[in-house]
Amino acid sequence: MNDVPSSAFLRRGLEECRAITRRYGTSFYFATQFFPKEMRDGIYAIYAFARIPDEIVDDPSKGDKQQTLKKLDAWRQSWIEAMAAGKSDDAVMNAIVDQFKKYGITQDIGEAFLKSMFMDEEKFRYENYAELEEYMYGSAGVIGLMVTRVVGYSSDAAFPHALKLGYAFQLTNFLRDIREDYENLGRIYMPMDELRRFGLDEDDIASFTMDERFVDFMNFQIARNREVYREALPGIPMLNWRGRLAVRISYVLYKAILNEIERVNYNVYRGRVRTNFKQKVWLSAKALVGVYE
Repeated sequence: MNDVPSSAFLRRGLEECRAITRRYGTSFYFATQFFPKEMRDGIYAIYAFARIPDEIVDDPSKGDKQQTLKKLDAWRQSWIEAMAAGKSDDAVMNAIVDQFKKYGITQDIGEAFLKSMFMDEEKFRYENYAELEEYMYGSAGVIGLMVTRVVGYSSDAAFPHALKLGYAFQLTNFLRDIREDYENLGRIYMPMDELRRFGLDEDDIASFTMDERFVDFMNFQIARNREVYREALPGIPMLNWRGRLAVRISYVLYKAILNEIERVNYNVYRGRVRTNFKQKVWLSAKALVGVYE
């Protein structure tokens, strides 16, 4: 880093954070283009902070559990050291720390996220929704808290709604990724007691069961997911008006995935459900005029 002017080094790191966001978060990246330019760097840094350790635990070629935990802990330690120093010789880490310091994103919030990443190597089933929500607090809820700090807010009351929006996004991802999570990672993010309530079990997930029981189960999950979106919605008007539109667009794009799951008759096993570019443009136009459904 000493051979490169600090401003150029920071710019390089921020650009790498943007590239990570663009590569992995298609709907999210689309929505970020509606943030004012000065906010985007903070959003990209948050995404990179979340994505890098997530890739460590989700990499199919990662090796055994102990190797993964070792890599994850090494990344955590480098982040802690960088937060203490206020800088890093790694361009991406340097950019992350710079933006965290700029927006007052504290170490304890980051630690909550990393706790959930470590959980992914220890816990592969969730007995009930309360257990799942504990995981989601770190994996998604705190991301909502971070983004709120970057965007700005008029009241601390925005933060509980930001948590809910993180949960809503995460639940949508869980629903569309049931097959991928099980096949590639050996994880089931559906509460086991709720599967049993509808006469389902792990074997049904493993065999990609598509019957009336599964449809009823998915209807139940989608209804709750939509309720979490409703609980999150009042927080959006509390955000800084300059960043509010991008959050509204993220809201409608992710929520629309639930409609797409219904459109394919709940068969999330046959491929990843997503919205296409034309749908994204149309939904964004609706968000622009304040239509959230």
